[in-house]
Amino acid sequence: MDLKIKEQAFVHEYLISGGNAYQAAKKAGYAPSTAKHAYQWLEDDTKINQTSRRLPFKPYLAAAIDKELKKIEEAKIADVIEIQQYLTSVMRKESRSECIMVVGTGEGRSETQIIEKAPDEKEAMKAAELLGKARGMFSDRLDINADMDLNITIDYGDDG
Repeated sequence: MDLKIKEQAFVHEYLISGGNAYQAAKKAGYAPSTAKHAYQWLEDDTKINQTSRRLPFKPYLAAAIDKELKKIEEAKIADVIEIQQYLTSVMRKESRSECIMVVGTGEGRSETQIIEKAPDEKEAMKAAELLGKARGMFSDRLDINADMDLNITIDYGDDG
């Protein structure tokens, strides 16, 4: 079901407001008198308000909120392409990491400094190895695709 513009705004504002249906409805453009009942749109059971008017449960709004929450959660998990891009950047020594270095300041004193550095050879090799494994480039198994039918012909020479 396609959501109306106000309903789309409500879903967006609901996520931003941390689940406050009243604030979300107000920011989405609903009147305050309607907004004060917005939480009931998301409740599974239909309730009756003070004027005995039934307030509708809007399961499609709850579903839209769940869908957006799922998108947010999925965005936190790296997909195959993102992992391969990262490993490639490490292998090519394009990525940067921070490390702490102790630097002498004279008179037997030293201080720590945070510096950026490219991956070293060991880190680049490990990234290359992981990329190769992910792409199935290294395998100890033999893949034999052969015709396994065995045909034996016995030739006894001339019959004569």
